[in-house]
Amino acid sequence: MNKFLLSQVSRWRLLIALPAISLLLLFTACNDGEQKDKDKDKPKDNTEKPADDKGMQKPEMDSSILTIAAVRNTPDGNGTEVLFNERAEVYVIAKGSANYKTNSDMVNGAIGRNTPEANTVVKLFANRGSNSISNIVMATEAEAKSYNTLNVMEKSLVKPVAIDVSKIDTAKFSRVENLRVFGPVFKLCNSLVPDYATLVKMFDYCVSQGCNKPGPYIIPNCIPFQYVRDGCYARAHKMRQMIQQKYGYCCEKVFSFANSGNATLAVKADKWGGCCVNWWYHVVPLFRVNIKFGTFSFQVCYVLDPGIFNQPVTLATWLQAQKNTTCSPNANVSMYSIQPGSAYSPSNYAGTTFSTDPNYVQTEQTLIAYKNLKTCN
Repeated sequence: MNKFLLSQVSRWRLLIALPAISLLLLFTACNDGEQKDKDKDKPKDNTEKPADDKGMQKPEMDSSILTIAAVRNTPDGNGTEVLFNERAEVYVIAKGSANYKTNSDMVNGAIGRNTPEANTVVKLFANRGSNSISNIVMATEAEAKSYNTLNVMEKSLVKPVAIDVSKIDTAKFSRVENLRVFGPVFKLCNSLVPDYATLVKMFDYCVSQGCNKPGPYIIPNCIPFQYVRDGCYARAHKMRQMIQQKYGYCCEKVFSFANSGNATLAVKADKWGGCCVNWWYHVVPLFRVNIKFGTFSFQVCYVLDPGIFNQPVTLATWLQAQKNTTCSPNANVSMYSIQPGSAYSPSNYAGTTFSTDPNYVQTEQTLIAYKNLKTCN
């Protein structure tokens, strides 16, 4: 074919292709426009957490329904301490913070409305893992009703006992025979752990289910032993359930309180970085263990607290550890109380009534909330 014919064929091919290319470009443009319109109308995904200035995710917000046990000034006078029955940690409204006066007036008004029969129900807003209150408001009627339905209260069988831990005779204090005041409570649980070695097995079993361990876990939600700033009530209740199911032993709970003046329970979290931790109360499961010396035997009260200790310790050792004055000059244990294993958290500042969690609903919620938090950041 000569050059003239080739050029004519090429020209005709171009003339045929141009309309097709134009139609293709028009179709693409229309589709792009339609997609932009769809994206414009499509709801935005708000599930991602907001980021801070460095692109890091902000802490998860805790918005919990709680009741106020007490309101105190901070020891340095730079804020207001708020103690919640459902939280062991001491929360603070710092002076100079946003809405300081509004929040302070609110908590003082709420504590003034408390009655012997019921506490005022409020809603707390704070960053998860922080004891600094962002905001606090009255709970709605529906929220208060839901709270009162979920939280079943039981009165203490015995009064809390005042104590000076510096005067404890460690050789005698933890023996059951010297804790006769709690006799009515001990009668509710007939279990006696046969020896210390058995108690160690129970302790190690609980530790193996800690969130700081790689797993796999036997229980649905791991136990956040690595976060001891709060959640002792859930950890204690879960250990109680696990041990009863696996080993068949029931237990009591022991509560310690710092509920006089500006006292605080203070421990050094050596297992998690050595920072200091403060509570207004603390709770762990308590077991009575049979101790033998030849033909002589007696019962000793031991506790399981894997967040602080590496093995079971006596009741005396546990109480003494919470008065670490290197962590706080106000460190002190005002009183302690041994309660039935059903007791979950205190429901008043005096430690004379307690909430329960028979179905472990609140327990599991707390385990999930704290599983990724750390004690010493």
